[in-house]
Amino acid sequence: MESRTKDILGATLQKMASDEQFDAITVKRLVLESHVNRQTFYYHFQDKYDCLQYQLYQDANRLVGEVTAANWLELYLSLFRYIDTHQNFFQHISESHAYSYGDDFILQVIDLIVTKLTKSLQQVCPQLRIKDQSGLLLFEYGLQGIVRNWFRDGLRENPAILVESVSKVSRQQMGTLFDGISDEALTLFKQQVLSV
Repeated sequence: MESRTKDILGATLQKMASDEQFDAITVKRLVLESHVNRQTFYYHFQDKYDCLQYQLYQDANRLVGEVTAANWLELYLSLFRYIDTHQNFFQHISESHAYSYGDDFILQVIDLIVTKLTKSLQQVCPQLRIKDQSGLLLFEYGLQGIVRNWFRDGLRENPAILVESVSKVSRQQMGTLFDGISDEALTLFKQQVLSV
């Protein structure tokens, strides 16, 4: 019941922020739209920003299911499609005091993809290790920057073309991020990641 109430509040906030500027939304109106009393809202959330963060976290987890070497770029593309589908919501967030939450959401989705991909690859190559955490962060920030720039430029470019254009670079970069791979495992890794 508790998570259902949080989900209702989060979904209502997302719907409201799709129709109007986020800064204009008040907790009073949110609880009226959600058919939840104000005390219940404050039992679950500190403020509307906390509620927004919860909703974006839930959306990120729904967006990223199982990740493999074969589908990670498709999941990255699904992030573009999700933002395109909810562009009013993200536009209203980016124009508000909550502007950083949209960027955080993008990075969170990418981090989920990369983390789950790493675990998937480690099932194939158990000795696979991340060579350099800072390199991995740079990789994730690079992928985030592509999505952010696409959104800020008005979603004009076809995201499938964008993802295809970075796929070879991304695959090569993924190949340099890992260490501790035997020659046999490296061949398998390249088949799994670099040739997809």
